[in-house]
Amino acid sequence: MNLLIVLALTAALAFLSTWLLVNRLLKSQAHQLEKERLKSRVGLANQFTKKSVQYSGCGFCALGRALGPKNHKEINLLQRQLISAGFRDDAHIGAYFFMKYSLVLVAGLVGALLWSWQGWSPAVIAIGPVVFLLLPERVLIYLGQRRLGLMSEHLPDFLDMCNICMNAGLSYLVAIKRVSTELKEHHPEICYEFDYLLEQIQFGVPRADALRQFAARNPTSEIENLVQVLIQNEKLGSSISEALNDFSRRMYLNREQMLEEKAAKTSAKMALVIMPFLFIPYLILLLGEKIVMLGRGF
Repeated sequence: MNLLIVLALTAALAFLSTWLLVNRLLKSQAHQLEKERLKSRVGLANQFTKKSVQYSGCGFCALGRALGPKNHKEINLLQRQLISAGFRDDAHIGAYFFMKYSLVLVAGLVGALLWSWQGWSPAVIAIGPVVFLLLPERVLIYLGQRRLGLMSEHLPDFLDMCNICMNAGLSYLVAIKRVSTELKEHHPEICYEFDYLLEQIQFGVPRADALRQFAARNPTSEIENLVQVLIQNEKLGSSISEALNDFSRRMYLNREQMLEEKAAKTSAKMALVIMPFLFIPYLILLLGEKIVMLGRGF
């Protein structure tokens, strides 16, 4: 009975910590959206400063940042992983470490209770904290790869819409803004990144530097090639509409070639699966008569 009470309290503590963390992340997202809205308007600098000061008191994030490593290389690597996964605020670093160490602590407490009351092996109990120590990083990498994969998948459609707008007479920056507004509900990841790029250019960041930062935030081959095309056209002054059209056509061609390669490999992979089901009936037909005759001989 005491074990059940302790386990219930531990589960309640874990649930409370997770709920508080999710609540803080939702508030952080709302703050980011409010920040982008304020940046897009003029004369609201004081209001934005006031809201930033009000948001600065994140106790869990500060605790996680204090418990986390102090090595700048590790912090920069984690920050790049968080940005790739879509978490851009500095407070997300502390939230990540708080969640990670909270899970390890809860797993250690549950393991200690199981060892003292149920007699579990310490080697088995040690697996839980180790798993929760390594799992958040793998989940973060998976989220980043999933998000970058969605961006690479939706990039040709986004560029085709931009080409249509530019053929109608819009500049490529205005076309990107218009397409981002129209496709925000369907492709939010890539639309948010292009909106952020446009805001950097609007605030005075040189266009080439903003494009390089855009490629650094989203390290995929397609976006890096797109940035190179845009920077090259910026220097040479050639037609951006034709360059984007050729680039999107190459992306569609590469995607078609990849699908053809996968389809060609499917037959060999299916053979490995089908072979046992074909081989067993063949043996039965080949050896069945001999086995029956051998049985009748005895």
